[in-house]
Amino acid sequence: MGRKNLYIETYGCQMNEYDSDRIRTAIDAAETDNPKDADVIIINTCAIRDKADQKAFSSLGKFKHIKANNPDVIVGIAGCVAQLYGDKLLKRMPHLDFVLGPRAIPKLPEIISRIEGEKIRALETSYDLEELFEIEPYHREGTVTAFVSVQQGCNKRCSYCIVPYVRGDEVNRPLSDILKETRSLVDKGVSEITFIGQTVNSWKQNGDKFGDLLRAAGDIENLERIRFTTSYPRDITKRMIEAMKEVPQICPHLHLPVQSGSNRVLSMMKRTYTREWYVETVKRLQDAIPDIALSTDIIVGFPGETESDFEETMTLLEETRFDSVFSFNFSPRPGTPAAELPEEQSVEKKAAGARLRRLQERQRDISYENNQSRVGLVEDVLVEGPSRNDSSFVSGRTAQNRITNFPGHSELTGKIVKVKITEGLHNSIRGELAV
Repeated sequence: MGRKNLYIETYGCQMNEYDSDRIRTAIDAAETDNPKDADVIIINTCAIRDKADQKAFSSLGKFKHIKANNPDVIVGIAGCVAQLYGDKLLKRMPHLDFVLGPRAIPKLPEIISRIEGEKIRALETSYDLEELFEIEPYHREGTVTAFVSVQQGCNKRCSYCIVPYVRGDEVNRPLSDILKETRSLVDKGVSEITFIGQTVNSWKQNGDKFGDLLRAAGDIENLERIRFTTSYPRDITKRMIEAMKEVPQICPHLHLPVQSGSNRVLSMMKRTYTREWYVETVKRLQDAIPDIALSTDIIVGFPGETESDFEETMTLLEETRFDSVFSFNFSPRPGTPAAELPEEQSVEKKAAGARLRRLQERQRDISYENNQSRVGLVEDVLVEGPSRNDSSFVSGRTAQNRITNFPGHSELTGKIVKVKITEGLHNSIRGELAV
């Protein structure tokens, strides 16, 4: 396969971003930001909610005219929507050349060659590929943060979640491969690594558990910071907490999805823990790491959720005071148990929307109060580059993952500097270089 011009759009989570970088490596392409200049157009998709589906379909529709004007351009869909709908996409969209599941990225060069040589349309959604982790992601020169995948798939089977159906059962990557990729990225100038997986802290391999992986990564020379996402509450272990406490490179931040504050709803979701257990786990983390920042995911309007259930979620916000919350209305996903619940259990859209707005408004205030509490403190900030809103400012993150903007030059990119916090905002903090 000769070198191509690639246009790629990515939707969804960090794993999708990571997969898009693996696609870039697989194709060995010169990337373009104009699809009309591309030889290959790929939409890498997310299926976690219906809205994400529709974004993918809408985006693909835009390329119908490009294909009509240039029949040689190859148009493909990758990721979770591709896995979910498979050959239905080829039937629905005649301008589509291939459908590629998330585990099939190593097959991409072969697929493109076959499309060019045999003029076929291709479907590859197999789960059982030995080459699953073989292609490492493309790394942009000058980028100081990077993702490293430690697993694919999920074994949890929450009643609302499509992930096990589109990414398969959990497959854990060998420790040696994870460390090799991490060292390679550090050698390229990366200062901060984020280990990613559907339930990243469930990683295990040959007797090693996730806490052991964190400690091994902490021994990598010149690696300044270690993060990880997304964690599953039941897989928080003593070994993991001790590693977070004792390995200085591990950032005091944890994304720990709770989904609901109601035990009744948690049971219907098949989340395997209670509100009380979750709160006690948070307390264990806070006792071990007093300055830890917590973020979470919450689903509003799950089938059968009552106003009383929702009030329990609201009181959980007050009890735990998350630094940030990613919250969404329930979106039924094809083939999941929650999508098959009786219609009479559905929460009316207007009521669900009102609950979501109320939750988001209260969390916005809590986030603001938490950020205001940092004013006057001196924080270590890893500078990631120029600020989006002011060219005289640079932007980075504290160890607790708070976005921080302050006056500075782009030469600071990649450095950890001390910043005195002067202002707390709803979604970020501002400061100035500490003298």
